[in-house]
Order: sequence, then structure tokens, then C-alpha cells
Amino acid sequence: MSTQSESGPGVRVIGERPSIDAPELPPKPYEFVMETEVESLEKMHKVARHRKFEIHVDEPAHLKGDDNYPQPLIYVAAGLGS
Repeated sequence: MSTQSESGPGVRVIGERPSIDAPELPPKPYEFVMETEVESLEKMHKVARHRKFEIHVDEPAHLKGDDNYPQPLIYVAAGLGS
């Protein structure tokens, strides 16, 4: 793998990815960067964009939202459970 390669929009890989089977640390630095854009819409509604995906979040009425999409922490909990 080259020193810096592109794995698609919003993802940058710098260095050589370590093997999952190798217990030792990689000899050179390795960095995997995922970038996401977040746009605030109306009230608490926000949309995050990463590569070809969009994730909408909102808050319930008692937190000044419209409750049209899951709260941000729901996505965190789902990600941890995946």
C-alpha cells in the first residue's frame, strides 16, 4: 500500500494498515481518518453526510426538537451494539 491512499470521499488512509493477525505494532505510523459534514437545518434537526450516506438526527419536543428522527445518542448506542 502507498504512503497515502484514498479509500473514497471522506476517508483517508495514511501509512500501511497493520495486519489483523500481527500482534506487534506497525513499524511506521498508521492513520485512518473518517470525515463527516454536519448541517444544521430547522430547530434541532441536523443531517450528517459521509461518503454517499446521510444520517438525520432530531430531538424530542422537551428538548426543543420535532422528534422526527432518532436522537444522536441512539446512533451511538446502535453503533456500539453492532
